[in-house]
Amino acid sequence: MKFRSDRPKVLIIGHGRHGKDTAGAILARLAGLSFVSSSQFACEKAVFPLVADLYEDAAACYSDRFAHRALWHHAIAAYNLRPGPCLAAQILAGHDIYVGMRRRAEFDATRALFDVVVWVDRSQVEPAEPADSNELSPADADLILDNNAGLGFLTAQIARLVSALDARV
Repeated sequence: MKFRSDRPKVLIIGHGRHGKDTAGAILARLAGLSFVSSSQFACEKAVFPLVADLYEDAAACYSDRFAHRALWHHAIAAYNLRPGPCLAAQILAGHDIYVGMRRRAEFDATRALFDVVVWVDRSQVEPAEPADSNELSPADADLILDNNAGLGFLTAQIARLVSALDARV
């Protein structure tokens, strides 16, 4: 398979606190790709505007995200229903890696935008999220990164992924 460009578009999915942002940052560094925290991006675009009266600023809202997973899940879903580009398209307009998609409808609508989908698994260390905040599973991914054995092991797997991506470009 050839990518649409010399800069592959990667979607990283998995449960909360399983290391998706860490994997995205490592992948960006090793492959020379651009990465933005999609949680931060979603906070500014979709979540904070709904709850601005509850928080001093977007940073406070972002830091409290783990306490309100279902709210974030539904806020992003609502954001993607409005006219205009969806969250995934907005992220990919300026970056190569989207980290943290959780909704089935968003995944199905945007899957064609990505060259590869990666699931990050840390299930031996951290529990899974409830289905009301993550509708995706490892079956949705092209490959699974095991993040149960530490940062060195995760980095080695990502280095192999980079080599595979380089071979496909």
